[in-house]
Amino acid sequence: MKKIGIICAMDNEFALIKEALAHGRTAQAGRCTFFCAEYAGKDIVAATGGIGKVNAAACAQMMISNFGVECIVFSGVAGALSDKLHIFDIIVANDVMYHDLFPASLLRNNFPNCDCFPTDPRLAALAEAVCTEQGLHCIRGRVVSGDQFITDSAVKARIISDTHGDATEMEGAAVGHVCYLNNLPFAILRCISDGADDNGEMDFDTFVEQAAHRCAKLTLGLVERI
Repeated sequence: MKKIGIICAMDNEFALIKEALAHGRTAQAGRCTFFCAEYAGKDIVAATGGIGKVNAAACAQMMISNFGVECIVFSGVAGALSDKLHIFDIIVANDVMYHDLFPASLLRNNFPNCDCFPTDPRLAALAEAVCTEQGLHCIRGRVVSGDQFITDSAVKARIISDTHGDATEMEGAAVGHVCYLNNLPFAILRCISDGADDNGEMDFDTFVEQAAHRCAKLTLGLVERI
């Protein structure tokens, strides 16, 4: 793959990546600014797409339509659902789905006849290998998305029951959905910033910067391996 797209939701998730691409140029598509540069022998197109599913989906489609990226990597933080995940652990998604679309059969029984979008196995395996190289504790699992920042243990329990998800955030399923429709390989990489529970907001404020930096470093390491 010669042209790789990288999307983050927030500026703090994007900071290290932006720094690595500082020698490049910027390009505008709609209201989004894209950073274009060569890194590790690949052409990179990267952007802060904004928080939430619509922002993420729009950014992903702009990358595909305007820049011709051959894969997309989403990098950022997430809340833990699985008790196997703790602050600063990494989850490399095997698949992504929505936790706020009910019933899920709406997507299964209508176009695109899929309610769970699989990530690219090769990209996921490479990301897992980079985690080992960087000394990061990593699991493979399901990342679920919705337009909610989860800070309620009862809501967390409901999401786990409904989706069997391992981590929750606000963008990954939307990016996966767009990539699925475009037959484009993608990876979702997340570093845990909080427990998506009653202490979630306090934990997020405390750990988000470090978690974002770890995931960005992992993402750059993955780009080097692709």
